[in-house]
Amino acid sequence: KGVAFAVVDGRPTIYLITPGYYMVALDADTGQPVPYFGMNGVVDLHLGMGDYPVDADRGILDSGDITSSSPPIVVNGVIVVGNSHDRGYYPDRKENVPGHIRGYDVRTGMMKWRFNVVPREGEFGNDTWEDDSWMFSGNVSAWAPLSADSKLGLVYIPTDTPTNDYYGGERLGQNLYGTSLIALDVQTGERRWHFQMVHHDIWNYDTPNAPKLMDVTVDGVRVPIVAQTTK
Repeated sequence: KGVAFAVVDGRPTIYLITPGYYMVALDADTGQPVPYFGMNGVVDLHLGMGDYPVDADRGILDSGDITSSSPPIVVNGVIVVGNSHDRGYYPDRKENVPGHIRGYDVRTGMMKWRFNVVPREGEFGNDTWEDDSWMFSGNVSAWAPLSADSKLGLVYIPTDTPTNDYYGGERLGQNLYGTSLIALDVQTGERRWHFQMVHHDIWNYDTPNAPKLMDVTVDGVRVPIVAQTTK
C-alpha cells in the first residue's frame, strides 16, 4: 500500500514491503533489485523479530501472524519499518508476535536497531504487563503510516491494540506501548518520548493514521507540534 523513495549515492531507489513481509530495494530507473542491498536486493523481515523459528516457506507464521500494510519510511539514511497483523479481534490464541519497530541501513539493508513495542524484561514499561503477560502478548503493530522529522532526527510511531483487541483478561496492566504514539531516535531506535492514548485498550481504539507534523502559533510563538488522529 505504498513505497518509500530515497536517492542513495546518486542512485534513485524505491523501497517496498511485500505481503509476505520482505523488504525490496529497486533501482528506480530500471526497476531491477539493488544487488548490494540485503541478499540480491531483498531483506527477509521475519529475521530479527525475536527468538522465533523461521521457516523457509512459512516465515514465522507458526509463532504468529505478521505482515505489513503501510510503506517504510526513509529518514537520515535509515529505513524504518512498521508492520501489521491479522485483525486482532479474531485471534485463535492469546499468543502472537509483537510488532517490534526496526531500522535498517539505507545502503546495505543491515538492521541497525529494534525497538520492542512490548517491552522485554528490564526495559521501561515492562512492569505495565502484569503476570508476565509480556512474554506471550503480541500485536501493538504500527499498521498506519509512520512520520518523521529529519531535523530533529525523530520518527513517530502510531501503534495498535495488543492481542486480543476486545479482551484484556490475559494481559492486565496498562500495556505499554499499545495504542500509543512513540517518538524514536532514528539513528539508535531509543525512545525519546511516548504518549499512550488508551491504557489497557479493550475497545480497539488503535491509532489509524499517520502522525501529522505542523507548526502552530501559541501566544504569538511559533511551536512545532505533532498531531495524531484517533478513533
